[in-house]
Amino acid sequence: MEKGMFGEEATNTASEDFKKNQTAGYRYVDKTALLVPLLRGDHESTFFLRPRRFGKTLTLSMIHYFVEDTRDEALNAENRSLFQGLKIMEMGERYTSQMTNYPVVHLTMQSIGGGNYKDAYKSLQEMLREIFKEKSWILESNVLDSQDRIYYERMSMDRKERGEDLDPVDVKFSLKRLTAFLRMVTGKRPVVLIDEYDVPLEKAYRNGYYRQMVDIIGPMLQNVLKTNSVNLQFAVVTGCLRIAKEGIYTGLNNPEINSVLTRGENDIIGFTDEEVRQFLTDSGFKDHYEECRAWYDGYLFGRSHIYNPWSVIKYIEDLRRDVHSPPALHWAGTSENAILRELAERADEETREKAEQLVLGEEITFGLRNDIVYDDLFQSADNVFNVMLATGYITATQYDATTVRARIPNREVRQIFKQKFGEWFRESAKTFDVKGLYACMERGDAERVEEILNDQFFSAMSYFDTLEAFYHGVIMKLMQLNKDYDVKSNRESGSGRFDVSCKQRRRWKLAFVLEFKVSDEPKFMIRDARAAANQIEDKQYVQDFLSEGYEKVMTYGFAFCEKRCRVCRGKDFGNV
Repeated sequence: MEKGMFGEEATNTASEDFKKNQTAGYRYVDKTALLVPLLRGDHESTFFLRPRRFGKTLTLSMIHYFVEDTRDEALNAENRSLFQGLKIMEMGERYTSQMTNYPVVHLTMQSIGGGNYKDAYKSLQEMLREIFKEKSWILESNVLDSQDRIYYERMSMDRKERGEDLDPVDVKFSLKRLTAFLRMVTGKRPVVLIDEYDVPLEKAYRNGYYRQMVDIIGPMLQNVLKTNSVNLQFAVVTGCLRIAKEGIYTGLNNPEINSVLTRGENDIIGFTDEEVRQFLTDSGFKDHYEECRAWYDGYLFGRSHIYNPWSVIKYIEDLRRDVHSPPALHWAGTSENAILRELAERADEETREKAEQLVLGEEITFGLRNDIVYDDLFQSADNVFNVMLATGYITATQYDATTVRARIPNREVRQIFKQKFGEWFRESAKTFDVKGLYACMERGDAERVEEILNDQFFSAMSYFDTLEAFYHGVIMKLMQLNKDYDVKSNRESGSGRFDVSCKQRRRWKLAFVLEFKVSDEPKFMIRDARAAANQIEDKQYVQDFLSEGYEKVMTYGFAFCEKRCRVCRGKDFGNV
């Protein structure tokens, strides 16, 4: 840990494998104290629920290397050495005596999924095959009877060797039976570590086979975690969501659910302000603290203020390459952003209005839900924002047993919102009747232009800054969809700069000049639209177009307020 954050020469992000990090000399943010309640036996099952890329996988890897008896004493000694100088070694013999003492079943469910249930079930079988094959030494024991051996060998085969899929019953009891085999052979109850348990369910929801996946994943986890005390030392499960209605949590023996809303100090996953300050200082970038804080801090887990660890690491990597590197959207490419697209496409008016408040930097209030299922995601605004809270798009500033007050945590996430909604804008614009809009403008039908924009477009726009620059950009992008016109913005003409112009590319007969205003209140919109139209005439914005030879220049004033627009036709110029 003396080589610094990235090792002496490395500039790539550290591995999610604890041992690789330690042996390579990467700096490790010491979270080993979380082993204490696990080794003390406070809870048989512990769920750590955090957003993606917040260090859950590395945490499970650390636990794995601490507790696993590899059945090779030299390797066990090597793994024990990884913890020298870390907090857990100061906690006493009660805990250090449990180092390398238990068999471990460690699986990640990140890779389980596919475009349909058949492919997802294949990937689940492959994951189980790897786990059983990894511990094939169990078959060397004489403890298993013939039926158990047949079962184990079948679970260790790939699908081609078996010639058929595994029976769903075998899958549902697979992890429970594996823990029983380990206890029978070693005489010790194993530790079970399950990473990203909710990912297969999320993928199933996105691809239309949610109920089928729940019916296989739910029982598999229930069987190993619920009625398995005789074969379980302790279990740690990570994910984002508490999917309570699927029965995974009900009936567990004294479970600990550590979520983003767990009370008390909750800095066991993610970086604290003190840790980030030290990282920046050790890396030679302490002058970048305020910038790093503004972009990647802002999460509140319990009473702990937390930075996004992935983004902080990537930010410092960028600075190592070029000290002038600006902050970037590191988390955008790693997290599941499908919910933002669904929010834009499927949400009701209440949900959209709250999303708009968030993007504008305001806080929102919604009801707390601990029983979310993906099937019910868009049944209410409360459901949507509870999922966004769990997945890191918003963070709680205040909450009680029934209500949460929340905001977007930092600049990075706010930019992700805008970026993703911008992508949705471009998709929506593809179906917009831009030719019809131009036809109305050519006829001078300002009232119909107004109707088209309000009915077809602005009624669905609820996510962006209600500033003139935003409306300016929206109208310009829409007008550019008609390739018969050359659309320009903010060009000098006459005695000022107009907002948008649209000129026929081939015929050189018709051009439009558009001017925009943002109204403080809806009642001022028609007044402001007229003022915008008059400004075009007063400042002689049309002169350059007439000089170019356009036969006719039509002018329009636009006024915007919230999600509405008013349009006023101005004077026509040229051969009229």
